[in-house]
Amino acid sequence: MFRTLRSLRRATTGLLAFPFLAGAITLQSTIVEPLFKNKTAIPNFVYNTLRRLIGVKVEFNAASAPFADDKPTWFVLNHMSTADPVVAGAVLKGNFVGKGEVLKWPVIGPLAKSMKLIGVRRSREYNAQSMAKIAKNFNKGESVIMFPEGTTNDGATVDQFRAGLISLLFGAHAEDKEGNKVELEKDVVVQPVGIRVKEVEGKPAQDVDELRRFYSYHDEDSMIKRVWKRMGTKSLTLEFKVFPAMDPKDYATQFDLINAAHKQVQEFVAPNQTEVKAGVIPYKV
Repeated sequence: MFRTLRSLRRATTGLLAFPFLAGAITLQSTIVEPLFKNKTAIPNFVYNTLRRLIGVKVEFNAASAPFADDKPTWFVLNHMSTADPVVAGAVLKGNFVGKGEVLKWPVIGPLAKSMKLIGVRRSREYNAQSMAKIAKNFNKGESVIMFPEGTTNDGATVDQFRAGLISLLFGAHAEDKEGNKVELEKDVVVQPVGIRVKEVEGKPAQDVDELRRFYSYHDEDSMIKRVWKRMGTKSLTLEFKVFPAMDPKDYATQFDLINAAHKQVQEFVAPNQTEVKAGVIPYKV
């Protein structure tokens, strides 16, 4: 009963806040960025507002490394919930690389486009076009945020990090839809970030499947139901750990780099994991 009422209250607040959030995003592109040269103020505000609506708090692990701020950064994170972009967007400065289908969704699509989502197709044949979009983003001096598992899981493990798009940093060919080659003009560093559920309604949640699912809802197919249930949780704390930035020049191949990033994240999120496998990417939304 209390969870239903809490979900209703938060959903109502969200609906009332939506026009103001949409207006704030417009201010970012028309006033804040052109006049103040700040590319993330409004997006971070919007993400933080959404994060509070779903009752999620964020803490940083005491051993976190500082964020790289002297070069464009490619943030790579584990992915256990459709809420990850909201909480990651609240604390990281960058544009998301995500499935392009989101841009076609009602309500969410226009917001995602305004928030500079880099929409990609999750198929190898489109990697060159996807890398071209990412290269253009980096060439403007902006960072990106990506979940290289390619899909969500239940958070008990960290699936294999896919290296396809990261190959951009190792000279892979990138071209736009018209077939024009797009060069990466900036030096870019890769920074791994691990996310794990620390606490749910005052209860320690690390390695507790039934508590972690309050965030992941991995077995719930309906996005509306996932959001509704998540809003019914009184409080949930996520712990972020930021690892030192990685210079691609220090690695022989994209696989060496992405596997090293995966190992750091996996040891923080799922230290008892013994097997690493590729997540199954759903092609139907």
